[in-house]
Amino acid sequence: MNDQDFHRRVRQHLNTSARNTSPSVSLNLHEARQKALERQKVAVRGLSVAGLGQMLSEHIRPRGKTTLALLFVLVLALGSGFLGHLQHTADLEEVDSALLADDLPIDAYLDRGFDAWVQNNSPE
Repeated sequence: MNDQDFHRRVRQHLNTSARNTSPSVSLNLHEARQKALERQKVAVRGLSVAGLGQMLSEHIRPRGKTTLALLFVLVLALGSGFLGHLQHTADLEEVDSALLADDLPIDAYLDRGFDAWVQNNSPE
């Protein structure tokens, strides 16, 4: 006999016995079960979305000011890098548009020394 057969037989015997009990015994069993379930309930302190709420309430909330300051510094660093990249792109666009607006012939752009001349004459 395997575990499933054993569980099925025990369940059948319990169901049969439950049908044969008097209403007063059934009521007493029901009340005892309800009391046991009430004692078993555990109060939940915070949110519990796959542990995220617990992490939030135990680790992040007590260190709220530190976490916010760290987040603020991180956003400033990322923003500074992004703005620096935008400024570099704008500088390259300005050089490109100045070169394209100039009246130099195409052969001047193909000259090997032209890149060195642009590097030395570009405003910094």
